[in-house]
Amino acid sequence: MANSLKKTVSGHDSDKVLYYYRLPLHWAPMAKWQPLGLNGATSTTNTRTLGTTQTKVANIKGVGSINQQRVVNVILTDPQQDTTDVARDLYKTWEDGDWIEIARVDWNTVRGTKGSRVVNFEYSRCYIANLPETESLGANTTENVTFEVNGVARRYDDNGNPFTLSESDFESGQFDLVSKFYNVGGVGKTGTSNGTFVDNSSDDSATGDATGTKPFDGSQLTPSGSTTPSSTGGK
Repeated sequence: MANSLKKTVSGHDSDKVLYYYRLPLHWAPMAKWQPLGLNGATSTTNTRTLGTTQTKVANIKGVGSINQQRVVNVILTDPQQDTTDVARDLYKTWEDGDWIEIARVDWNTVRGTKGSRVVNFEYSRCYIANLPETESLGANTTENVTFEVNGVARRYDDNGNPFTLSESDFESGQFDLVSKFYNVGGVGKTGTSNGTFVDNSSDDSATGDATGTKPFDGSQLTPSGSTTPSSTGGK
C-alpha cells in the first residue's frame, strides 16, 4: 500500500551556502559578484539588544536594535591565476576602513531554466574589524573573517519573500560550477571566468520572489473549504 503521508520536513545542505563579495568603492558599478568563501568555523549571528523592566509580578521584556555578523571561511586566491586577489581586497578594506558588500547565497534554492535561473541570497554592507590570517603548513592560507553588518542584512521583503540573484549577476558558468561542486563534471564543463566586467542592468525594486518560499500569511496551511482565522480576533 502506498504511503499517504506527505514529506513535510527535509534537510538544508549547509555546504551549499556560499559567500560572494563586491568592492563598490573600487570596482565598476555593474561588476559581478566574486567568490569569497564558505561557512565560517564559528556561527553567523543575528542578535537584538534585550531590555528588561522588573516589576513585582513579572519581568517585562522588549527588543531593541539589531546587531549582525557574517562569519566566512575565506580561502585566499592566487592573484596570478584567479580573477580576484582576495587577500589584497580584504586587507585594503580593513586598512582603509571601507565597507564591503557581502552576498550570502543559498544554492539549495536554485530554480528556473538554464539561462534564466535564480537563487535566493542575502545582501549586507559590512565592515571588517579584525582580520586574522591562518598559515597552516600543507594547506591553503585562509582567513576566518567576521564581517560586521552595517545596519540590517536584507534577506526577505516585507511579505517574507526572498530576494534573488540571477545568472547575469555572476560570472559566466557560475550556476553550473556550483551545481557540480559536489558532483562529477567532465573536462571544461565547470564554467569559465575571464575576469572582465560586463554591463549588468539589474532590477532595483524591493520585492522578493514569492516562488522561493511559502506564503507569509500561512494561507497554504488552511484546509480546503475552511476559512483563515482573523489575525485580530484575540486569543
